[in-house]
Amino acid sequence: MKSEGIQFYRCMLCSRVVSRWDIQEYKGCRKCGNTKIKPTNLTLMEKVVQIIKHPRIGRWNDVSV
Repeated sequence: MKSEGIQFYRCMLCSRVVSRWDIQEYKGCRKCGNTKIKPTNLTLMEKVVQIIKHPRIGRWNDVSV
């Protein structure tokens, strides 16, 4: 059984990574406020940054996070 993990997005204006937490809190990109985002794959460094920003990785699939 394959785990789907969590989907990340990229802002189409400033190219910054946008997480589902950013969407919940800022309704889009936290840097520029743009709401136009697209699904993306993260680079290794971006993955490390997201783990540091959201350390409860075991609960990432939990909707209430």
